Amino acid sequence: MLAGIATLLFTVLAGIYTAFILPSLQDYLKTRIARYNSQREESEASRNKINLIYLNPLRLWLEEAYVRLSEIADGIDTHGSAAALLFVTQPSDVSKQEAAWFNSEGCYLVSTCYITACLFFAIKQVRDNIPYLRLAKGSDTELMTLLFQVSQAFLQELGVFYVIQPSIGNDVYLAAHKRLMTYREFCELLQQPEQRVWFDRLILFYLETGAGKKRARIQTALRAIQALSTFLDSHIGKGVAIGDRLKAERG
Repeated sequence: MLAGIATLLFTVLAGIYTAFILPSLQDYLKTRIARYNSQREESEASRNKINLIYLNPLRLWLEEAYVRLSEIADGIDTHGSAAALLFVTQPSDVSKQEAAWFNSEGCYLVSTCYITACLFFAIKQVRDNIPYLRLAKGSDTELMTLLFQVSQAFLQELGVFYVIQPSIGNDVYLAAHKRLMTYREFCELLQQPEQRVWFDRLILFYLETGAGKKRARIQTALRAIQALSTFLDSHIGKGVAIGDRLKAERG
């Protein structure tokens, strides 16, 4: 008899569980899973947003710098120099030029300096904000190493000194407007001798390059830029930024 009562009680409890508790538990679990998925999606979106704010500009300026440096290197290999960089003989000559010069003879030299200065800013931004980036485990260390290799390439053989590079990058950023200078604004800055002097190492770097001197710096920079760009392609890019750009340039 006791066994019958126990069986009946078990049956009743099982019915209560099935009718009331199990659906409630299922609803609770569904809610928890949905909330987890939502939080994960929000976290992923936040991570992607942060990465794009800092890494995408870097990727774009690496692409611009690589294309320009590659063009210069090809010209030097063919002709022994890059004449388009040599319409002045020293950095101070840049400040003596009228506005028209920056849109004609001086455009190649000054625009090359502008692209590099913007690259220095993008590198500085990533270094300053690397604690906030969300990369795969160990990737932040690799990123810092690759950033240093790009900076090191421009530093070689008394090039653009390491501490000057972020200073140059900072100088082309207009904090009040939260944007980089335009090319025109950059040219107007260089027309002021007291401002241009802070860019003299960069200008001299390309005057030496144009004369066919210290060629190893450009090849080292190209390799370092390629390596960093490839790293970024794998983390934030769809496609190969430099490869796609070169294809577009050539055809």
